[in-house]
Amino acid sequence: MSPGAAVPGVWDRAMLRCDDLIESVLAYQPAADVDMIRRGYVFTAKVHRGQTRLSGEPYLHHPLEVAGILAGLQLDVPTVVAGLLHDTVEDTHATREEVEEYFGPEVASLVEGMTKINILGPASREDRQAGNIRKMILAMAHDIRVVLIKLADRLHNMRTLEHLPRPKQVRIARETREIYVPMAHRLGLGVLCRELEDLCLRFLEPEAHREIVEKLPSLRETLEAHAREIAVLIREKAEPLGIGASVEPRCHHLYGIHRRMQERGIPMERVFDVIRIRVLTERVIDCYTLLGIIHNLWKPVPGRFQDYIGVPRNDRYQSLHTLVMGHKGHPVRFQLLTREMHRRAERGITAHWRYQKGPRESSAQRAERFDWLDSLRNWQEELTDSREFLTSVKQDLYTDVIYVFTPKGEVRELLKGASPIDFAYNIHTEVGSRAVGCRVNGQEVSLDFTLRNGDAVEILTSPDQTPQRDWLRFAKTPKARTRIKEWLRIQERERSTAFGRDLLRETAAKYGLDPEAVVSGAALEELARKVGYHDPDKFLEHVGYGKVSLLLVAEKLLPAKEYKRFRRREKRLRRKEPRGEPASGIRVRGRDDIFVHLASCCTPVPGDRIIAFIGEKRGVTVHEIDCPLVQELDVNPERRIEVAWDPEAGGPRPVRIRVRAEDKPGVLADICSVITAHRANIGRSQIVTGDEK
Repeated sequence: MSPGAAVPGVWDRAMLRCDDLIESVLAYQPAADVDMIRRGYVFTAKVHRGQTRLSGEPYLHHPLEVAGILAGLQLDVPTVVAGLLHDTVEDTHATREEVEEYFGPEVASLVEGMTKINILGPASREDRQAGNIRKMILAMAHDIRVVLIKLADRLHNMRTLEHLPRPKQVRIARETREIYVPMAHRLGLGVLCRELEDLCLRFLEPEAHREIVEKLPSLRETLEAHAREIAVLIREKAEPLGIGASVEPRCHHLYGIHRRMQERGIPMERVFDVIRIRVLTERVIDCYTLLGIIHNLWKPVPGRFQDYIGVPRNDRYQSLHTLVMGHKGHPVRFQLLTREMHRRAERGITAHWRYQKGPRESSAQRAERFDWLDSLRNWQEELTDSREFLTSVKQDLYTDVIYVFTPKGEVRELLKGASPIDFAYNIHTEVGSRAVGCRVNGQEVSLDFTLRNGDAVEILTSPDQTPQRDWLRFAKTPKARTRIKEWLRIQERERSTAFGRDLLRETAAKYGLDPEAVVSGAALEELARKVGYHDPDKFLEHVGYGKVSLLLVAEKLLPAKEYKRFRRREKRLRRKEPRGEPASGIRVRGRDDIFVHLASCCTPVPGDRIIAFIGEKRGVTVHEIDCPLVQELDVNPERRIEVAWDPEAGGPRPVRIRVRAEDKPGVLADICSVITAHRANIGRSQIVTGDEK
């Protein structure tokens, strides 16, 4: 297949779009290889010919839009071409060898990186997501441009998400908010990050999005008038000092407004910093001079000034932020930065590109800007459990951080809300494991103390201390939580192995066998092999956890006739014994001899996403997956057991309902009437009246 041949019926229709793409690339890279872009377009048009998206438009529109987003970020030609080709190997008959033959190994490697990301792995959705994220992290470590293409691909998919069914919209938007938005933030791609956040808000919280879109124009008109007056005042003060500043009002993006409303519990009409003032200068010193001018014109709000120039954020963003009680009684937020800082804030990593040399940088520069990527790669290698891996990745990508100091004055970055335990494990695993106390700014505090920006922290240790389970309640960072869980897992494994050995002895004695002969030597290895285990210790561990049925063990230990005789006798005895009713409607995969109950803390109902754990008494407790207790319980993946709702089961279930209503006569009776009309019974109620804050 020659990539230079014309494409009948496609080239004429989309030629303008291809020319637009070339024109965009030439604007920032005049010597660009435009022939490669044209060949990439023709190749893509050929192999995707006849394919359409759910919107009904030709599939070719998608790779063109992805390439256009990459060109908007001013990326190099191989990356733009890889954007055109990113779905060819995955979704068409084209091969990696063809891509390399026509476009070279660099483009082929980028396309292959994207293809690896999209290959589906294990059956469960969580495993598939974890597998794709693992592949993306590995591809990023090899060439960071792979994730830039992935972000462009995700952005265009989010722009066209309305064509998918509602459940898929929610799933994709949630994944975007949890993984790809923080990824864009970490890479400093402000322009992508804001649009992705707004699109996530549109599909995850459509009512909130609709309210802001409807109210914003009238609110913006009033605030923009104030912003123009503010700009005039600042220019009048700056010009005599020889400071060439451009003062630009900018509208807070939709998700930013929504977050302000949620954080402060206020309606949109009271979000006064919808319009922000950005002040751009040429020199860093001018930023600080203008800060003095602004604080002289209006009173600064205490505690609302941040110097991200002196201490850049974790995405290397630099700027001065200040909030003043300002113009005509309205609070005004200012952002002061140089034009170069603004360029880096919008384009992030892409602002560092060197087109004549490709995306190369020194190892010191890379270590400084991608230490978080090294952390992600460590989780990819260390954590084999999909759920634990995804949780650690999401937390490591979380961008709200604080900076604290060691006793020697070194700066350490921690997640906002971190405790001294997080700080201790950040220093060293051994320091964390032996921590018994802490001093913050010279004062002794408990290990669950919440650290603040700028705190000086000293950890007190003891050689007799070991990690405690309750540390998981206040440990926030992935490293601390992972190391605590590792230690607890080892302890649980040892206890469970010993317990499993005792259970085998009891089972052997129950059926008239020699207990010690069953749990030792070749006999144990043979029994484990019959049940499907190559490792006797793992077999004992799973017996102790309750993941291996003792009935199955008995069946393997006894001759068939004797086993059936024992089972008949047990069934006769069981009919005479009172039995507790297990939770109806839950299926445990591969087991029908285990007691199941629903957790009272979250009382899951059919349709909720659920997770189950084997408890100390060998029963299974089912929680809603977002239950606050899950993080504390989910220490050991071996205690997790696969459960699902039984679609054929029915019957009443306890649920919790929270109703917020206006306090007026008869409202309680109305609520009770509605519940009664649906044939439901109120088991317990609590009524609180008062003003909402």
